[in-house]
Amino acid sequence: MVIRNAGTRQTKIWYLDNNVSIGSADGPTLAPGWDLRGVTDFSHDNHPDYVLFNPDTRQMAVRHLSALTFSNSVSGTLPSGWTLAATADFNGDGNSAYVLYKASTQQTAIWHLNNNLLISGPSGPTLPAGWGLVGVADFNRDGHPDYLSFNSITGQTRISYLSGPMLIGTANGPTVPTGWALVATADFNGDGKSDYLLYNAETRQTAIWYMDNSTFISGDFGPTLPAGWSLIGQ
Repeated sequence: MVIRNAGTRQTKIWYLDNNVSIGSADGPTLAPGWDLRGVTDFSHDNHPDYVLFNPDTRQMAVRHLSALTFSNSVSGTLPSGWTLAATADFNGDGNSAYVLYKASTQQTAIWHLNNNLLISGPSGPTLPAGWGLVGVADFNRDGHPDYLSFNSITGQTRISYLSGPMLIGTANGPTVPTGWALVATADFNGDGKSDYLLYNAETRQTAIWYMDNSTFISGDFGPTLPAGWSLIGQ
Protein backbone atom coordinates (compact mmCIF):
# COMPACT_ATOMS: atom_id res chain seq x y z
CA MET A 1 0.00 0.00 0.00
CA VAL A 2 1.08 3.59 -0.66
CA ILE A 3 -0.09 6.13 1.93
CA ARG A 4 0.28 9.91 2.08
CA ASN A 5 0.38 12.52 4.82
CA ALA A 6 -1.67 15.50 3.64
CA GLY A 7 0.08 17.92 5.98
CA THR A 8 3.68 17.04 5.13
CA ARG A 9 3.01 15.55 1.63
CA GLN A 10 5.26 12.65 2.62
CA THR A 11 4.60 9.20 1.17
CA LYS A 12 5.18 5.84 2.78
CA ILE A 13 5.11 2.31 1.40
CA TRP A 14 3.62 -0.41 3.58
CA TYR A 15 4.75 -3.90 2.68
CA LEU A 16 2.04 -6.54 3.07
CA ASP A 17 1.89 -10.30 3.26
CA ASN A 18 -1.67 -10.76 2.06
CA ASN A 19 -3.57 -8.45 4.47
CA VAL A 20 -0.85 -8.26 7.17
CA SER A 21 1.67 -5.41 7.40
CA ILE A 22 5.24 -6.78 7.55
CA GLY A 23 7.17 -3.50 7.30
CA SER A 24 7.26 0.00 5.88
CA ALA A 25 9.63 2.48 4.25
CA ASP A 26 9.53 6.23 3.64
CA GLY A 27 8.93 7.23 0.02
CA PRO A 28 9.51 10.57 -1.71
CA THR A 29 7.76 13.72 -0.51
CA LEU A 30 5.39 15.08 -3.16
CA ALA A 31 5.62 18.69 -4.33
CA PRO A 32 2.64 20.95 -3.53
CA GLY A 33 -0.27 20.52 -5.94
CA TRP A 34 0.70 17.04 -7.12
CA ASP A 35 -1.30 13.83 -6.62
CA LEU A 36 -0.04 10.27 -6.91
CA ARG A 37 -2.13 8.45 -9.54
CA GLY A 38 -0.21 5.23 -10.11
CA VAL A 39 2.82 3.10 -9.37
CA THR A 40 4.42 1.24 -12.26
CA ASP A 41 7.85 0.47 -13.78
CA PHE A 42 8.07 2.99 -16.62
CA SER A 43 11.83 2.78 -17.09
CA HIS A 44 12.07 -1.05 -17.12
CA ASP A 45 14.72 -1.07 -14.40
CA ASN A 46 12.72 -3.41 -12.12
CA HIS A 47 11.93 -0.52 -9.76
CA PRO A 48 8.34 0.82 -9.57
CA ASP A 49 8.00 4.54 -10.35
CA TYR A 50 5.52 7.15 -9.13
CA VAL A 51 3.07 8.53 -11.71
CA LEU A 52 1.93 12.02 -10.65
CA PHE A 53 -0.72 14.46 -11.84
CA ASN A 54 -1.25 18.15 -11.10
CA PRO A 55 -4.99 18.90 -11.52
CA ASP A 56 -4.43 22.67 -11.64
CA THR A 57 -1.90 22.64 -14.48
CA ARG A 58 -2.95 19.26 -16.00
CA GLN A 59 0.73 18.37 -15.99
CA MET A 60 1.91 14.79 -15.57
CA ALA A 61 5.21 13.57 -14.19
CA VAL A 62 6.95 10.24 -13.71
CA ARG A 63 9.17 10.11 -10.65
CA HIS A 64 11.69 7.41 -11.45
CA LEU A 65 12.74 5.57 -8.31
CA SER A 66 15.65 3.27 -7.57
CA ALA A 67 14.28 1.29 -4.65
CA LEU A 68 12.75 4.28 -2.83
CA THR A 69 15.32 6.88 -3.90
CA PHE A 70 14.22 9.64 -6.30
CA SER A 71 16.31 9.69 -9.49
CA ASN A 72 14.69 11.98 -12.09
CA SER A 73 11.37 13.02 -13.66
CA VAL A 74 9.75 13.60 -17.02
CA SER A 75 6.57 15.58 -17.64
CA GLY A 76 3.73 16.13 -20.10
CA THR A 77 0.47 18.05 -20.13
CA LEU A 78 -3.05 16.73 -20.74
CA PRO A 79 -5.67 18.52 -22.85
CA SER A 80 -8.19 20.72 -21.05
CA GLY A 81 -10.84 18.78 -19.09
CA TRP A 82 -8.87 15.55 -18.86
CA THR A 83 -7.30 13.95 -15.79
CA LEU A 84 -4.93 11.03 -15.31
CA ALA A 85 -6.85 8.11 -13.76
CA ALA A 86 -4.68 4.97 -13.94
CA THR A 87 -1.85 3.14 -15.70
CA ALA A 88 -1.67 -0.31 -17.34
CA ASP A 89 -0.19 -2.14 -20.34
CA PHE A 90 -3.12 -2.41 -22.76
CA ASN A 91 -1.43 -3.59 -25.96
CA GLY A 92 1.00 -6.12 -24.49
CA ASP A 93 4.15 -4.30 -25.58
CA GLY A 94 5.58 -4.23 -22.06
CA ASN A 95 5.09 -0.47 -21.73
CA SER A 96 2.64 1.16 -19.32
CA ALA A 97 -0.11 3.31 -20.83
CA TYR A 98 -1.97 6.24 -19.29
CA VAL A 99 -5.72 5.91 -18.75
CA LEU A 100 -7.30 9.37 -19.04
CA TYR A 101 -10.74 10.47 -17.89
CA LYS A 102 -12.90 13.46 -18.83
CA ALA A 103 -15.49 14.16 -16.13
CA SER A 104 -17.76 16.35 -18.28
CA THR A 105 -18.38 13.58 -20.80
CA GLN A 106 -17.44 10.47 -18.73
CA GLN A 107 -15.17 9.52 -21.63
CA THR A 108 -11.89 7.63 -21.23
CA ALA A 109 -8.83 7.45 -23.45
CA ILE A 110 -5.74 5.26 -23.46
CA TRP A 111 -2.40 6.84 -24.22
CA HIS A 112 0.14 4.22 -25.29
CA LEU A 113 3.65 5.19 -24.23
CA ASN A 114 7.23 4.11 -24.76
CA ASN A 115 8.66 5.22 -21.43
CA ASN A 116 7.36 8.84 -21.49
CA LEU A 117 6.90 9.17 -25.29
CA LEU A 118 3.30 9.18 -26.60
CA ILE A 119 2.85 6.60 -29.37
CA SER A 120 -0.96 6.62 -29.88
CA GLY A 121 -4.12 7.60 -27.99
CA PRO A 122 -7.29 5.68 -28.86
CA SER A 123 -10.60 6.42 -27.13
CA GLY A 124 -11.74 4.01 -24.44
CA PRO A 125 -15.26 3.28 -23.15
CA THR A 126 -17.48 6.04 -21.78
CA LEU A 127 -18.46 5.45 -18.14
CA PRO A 128 -22.10 5.74 -17.04
CA ALA A 129 -23.09 8.91 -15.18
CA GLY A 130 -22.23 8.73 -11.47
CA TRP A 131 -19.42 6.21 -11.87
CA GLY A 132 -15.69 6.79 -11.40
CA LEU A 133 -12.74 4.74 -12.59
CA VAL A 134 -10.92 3.17 -9.62
CA GLY A 135 -8.35 0.90 -11.23
CA VAL A 136 -7.32 -1.35 -14.08
CA ALA A 137 -6.67 -5.11 -13.85
CA ASP A 138 -7.31 -8.30 -15.80
CA PHE A 139 -10.31 -9.61 -13.86
CA ASN A 140 -11.35 -12.38 -16.26
CA ARG A 141 -7.74 -13.36 -16.98
CA ASP A 142 -8.04 -13.18 -20.76
CA GLY A 143 -4.77 -11.25 -21.10
CA HIS A 144 -6.49 -7.85 -21.45
CA PRO A 145 -6.74 -5.21 -18.69
CA ASP A 146 -10.27 -4.30 -17.60
CA TYR A 147 -11.78 -1.22 -15.94
CA LEU A 148 -12.92 -1.32 -12.32
CA SER A 149 -15.53 1.38 -11.59
CA PHE A 150 -17.20 2.54 -8.38
CA ASN A 151 -20.40 4.49 -7.70
CA SER A 152 -19.71 6.42 -4.49
CA ILE A 153 -23.42 7.20 -3.96
CA THR A 154 -24.80 3.66 -4.17
CA GLY A 155 -21.62 1.76 -3.27
CA GLN A 156 -21.99 -0.41 -6.37
CA THR A 157 -18.96 -1.73 -8.25
CA ARG A 158 -18.67 -2.73 -11.88
CA ILE A 159 -16.10 -4.40 -14.10
CA SER A 160 -15.91 -3.36 -17.76
CA TYR A 161 -14.19 -6.08 -19.79
CA LEU A 162 -11.93 -4.73 -22.51
CA SER A 163 -10.02 -6.02 -25.50
CA GLY A 164 -7.45 -3.28 -25.95
CA PRO A 165 -9.52 -0.07 -25.82
CA MET A 166 -12.79 -1.78 -26.86
CA LEU A 167 -15.58 -2.63 -24.42
CA ILE A 168 -16.67 -6.26 -24.85
CA GLY A 169 -18.85 -6.78 -21.77
CA THR A 170 -19.68 -5.73 -18.20
CA ALA A 171 -20.43 -7.40 -14.88
CA ASN A 172 -21.69 -6.02 -11.59
CA GLY A 173 -19.41 -6.64 -8.63
CA PRO A 174 -20.28 -6.59 -4.92
CA THR A 175 -21.68 -3.45 -3.28
CA VAL A 176 -19.39 -1.66 -0.83
CA PRO A 177 -20.89 -0.85 2.62
CA THR A 178 -21.72 2.72 3.64
CA GLY A 179 -18.67 4.58 4.94
CA TRP A 180 -16.24 2.61 2.83
CA ALA A 181 -14.71 3.50 -0.54
CA LEU A 182 -13.20 1.26 -3.19
CA VAL A 183 -9.74 2.71 -3.85
CA ALA A 184 -7.67 0.17 -5.79
CA THR A 185 -7.31 -3.36 -7.10
CA ALA A 186 -4.46 -5.88 -6.86
CA ASP A 187 -3.83 -9.58 -6.24
CA PHE A 188 -3.26 -9.64 -2.47
CA ASN A 189 -3.37 -13.37 -1.72
CA GLY A 190 -1.31 -14.50 -4.71
CA ASP A 191 -4.00 -16.65 -6.35
CA GLY A 192 -3.66 -14.84 -9.68
CA LYS A 193 -7.02 -13.06 -9.27
CA SER A 194 -7.50 -9.32 -8.77
CA ASP A 195 -8.97 -8.26 -5.44
CA TYR A 196 -10.60 -5.08 -4.08
CA LEU A 197 -8.82 -2.70 -1.70
CA LEU A 198 -11.28 -0.74 0.49
CA TYR A 199 -10.72 2.20 2.84
CA ASN A 200 -12.83 3.77 5.59
CA ALA A 201 -11.74 7.40 5.95
CA GLU A 202 -13.50 7.87 9.30
CA THR A 203 -11.81 4.94 11.05
CA ARG A 204 -8.71 4.90 8.77
CA GLN A 205 -9.18 1.14 8.45
CA THR A 206 -8.41 -0.81 5.29
CA ALA A 207 -9.99 -4.04 4.07
CA ILE A 208 -9.30 -6.51 1.28
CA TRP A 209 -12.10 -8.25 -0.56
CA TYR A 210 -10.92 -11.38 -2.30
CA MET A 211 -12.53 -11.80 -5.68
CA ASP A 212 -12.97 -14.42 -8.40
CA ASN A 213 -13.58 -12.23 -11.43
CA SER A 214 -16.69 -10.22 -10.38
CA THR A 215 -17.68 -12.57 -7.52
CA PHE A 216 -16.91 -11.77 -3.87
CA ILE A 217 -15.26 -14.74 -2.12
CA SER A 218 -14.29 -13.43 1.33
CA GLY A 219 -12.89 -10.38 3.09
CA ASP A 220 -10.24 -9.51 5.69
CA PHE A 221 -9.31 -6.30 7.46
CA GLY A 222 -5.98 -4.80 6.52
CA PRO A 223 -3.84 -2.44 8.60
CA THR A 224 -5.28 0.74 10.11
CA LEU A 225 -3.56 3.93 8.99
CA PRO A 226 -2.01 6.36 11.49
CA ALA A 227 -3.71 9.71 12.13
CA GLY A 228 -3.00 12.26 9.42
CA TRP A 229 -2.35 9.66 6.73
CA SER A 230 -4.65 8.56 3.92
CA LEU A 231 -4.61 5.64 1.52
CA ILE A 232 -3.60 6.50 -2.03
CA GLY A 233 -3.65 3.05 -3.58
CA GLN A 234 -1.68 -0.06 -4.18
